[in-house]
Amino acid sequence: MDEKIFQMLEKIYVEVQGHTEEFKSVGSRLDSLEIEVKKLGAKIDGDLIPNDKALLDGYKDNAEHITIIDDKIDRLQVDMNGISMKVSYNDSRIIEISKDLKKAK
Repeated sequence: MDEKIFQMLEKIYVEVQGHTEEFKSVGSRLDSLEIEVKKLGAKIDGDLIPNDKALLDGYKDNAEHITIIDDKIDRLQVDMNGISMKVSYNDSRIIEISKDLKKAK
């Protein structure tokens, strides 16, 4: 009976040792993964975030310029409407004057 218990304990020990090696392997892989994640975080902080801020500033500048251009277009539209009304009025006056000249002949 003692021999069987010893063999079982030996089997368990061998299995535990195998799992211990696997855990060590997993641990070293996790360590290397952690290093890669830290590198990626540094790259994001160093490269992407400043670029992101620059892009955002560019979008803000573009939005401000678009607003200014929209305001100018609105003012031009008002001016064009005024000119269009004056042209229509002058066309009507020219037609009236032409009729008056034909009658006068």
